[in-house]
Amino acid sequence: MITEIYPVTAGIIIMIIAIIIMKKMKLTLYQVILIELSILYLTGVICATFFPMDYAHKVHEGYEILGHTLLLTPFAMITHQIQSYNLFVVMVQVGGNVFMTVPLGILLPMLMPGRKKWFYPLVFFGFTFAIEAMQLLTGALLGTFYRTADIDDIILNFTGAMIGLLIFKICTKLKERTGKKTNKDNPNTK
Repeated sequence: MITEIYPVTAGIIIMIIAIIIMKKMKLTLYQVILIELSILYLTGVICATFFPMDYAHKVHEGYEILGHTLLLTPFAMITHQIQSYNLFVVMVQVGGNVFMTVPLGILLPMLMPGRKKWFYPLVFFGFTFAIEAMQLLTGALLGTFYRTADIDDIILNFTGAMIGLLIFKICTKLKERTGKKTNKDNPNTK
């Protein structure tokens, strides 16, 4: 079994390399912090979605691989869990999948400001779709399907990223309003 130690170690190495490169590029402290937070966030997402990686577990013969590992009916898993009276699992699953991508919705417009309105939702969808596709591909390459690629996860992750974007936009508007009030109150500003 491959544990989270590998992506965490890789994340730390990437952060150190990024700091060295950014120092040579003479980026501002704000830019460095944003990039480092993004690396830290992506490392966390990789740990949560791919690890521990169970390469020793083999799929049983006759087991319906795609029926178990690829769920394309929206809200089927959540409905199944609710019908099983497993509400705690539903809350953790839904909350975890939504919360996991809220930082993406906040960090992306900070890293790449001024993009067209469709850009961020497109990246959010691509990011969440890539996670699910990579889980399926990783399972196929390892010969074990220890994770499920689920349309529910894509919907929930996308929703979380959009919530993050909404939080970013609200905070930006509040900052602009506060800045305008401060400038009006201070006669020394132009």
